[in-house]
Amino acid sequence: MSAYSGDPERYSHLKTIYIETDLGMSGFIIEEVQPKGRYSLVKLRNVDSKEAARKLVQKEVWLPEEMKVELPADTYFFHDLIGLKVFDTSEQYLGIVEEVLHNSGNDVYLIRQDEKEILVPAVKQFIKRIDLIDRKMVVELIEGMIS
Repeated sequence: MSAYSGDPERYSHLKTIYIETDLGMSGFIIEEVQPKGRYSLVKLRNVDSKEAARKLVQKEVWLPEEMKVELPADTYFFHDLIGLKVFDTSEQYLGIVEEVLHNSGNDVYLIRQDEKEILVPAVKQFIKRIDLIDRKMVVELIEGMIS
């Protein structure tokens, strides 16, 4: 498992995790954690065969809200960004953040309004303000970003 937090030892401090399975959200008790570079090998109680483990590969891991870590300034959880209303610096509505795309250099926000999509790199040059309380993002776009 890799951690969005960037800390593969994050699982070492947890007792339980939740994973979306074919049966819905399921809780798992963590029995053992072995950090391996950017990833961690996590042994879950009652997941005792390779077949059972394969069913959990590439699934997202969820934690209760009270277990989330404090983030540095100007760093956000992906789930907090999804659904933000996006405006340009002149307050023109551009759409909502529908997805956070992961690239090797930086993340990119997919903003959608009806059938129109805008891809905005998640860097200070373009992202001017994020307000989680008002559920709003202000961006400064350059020519060619909107088709």
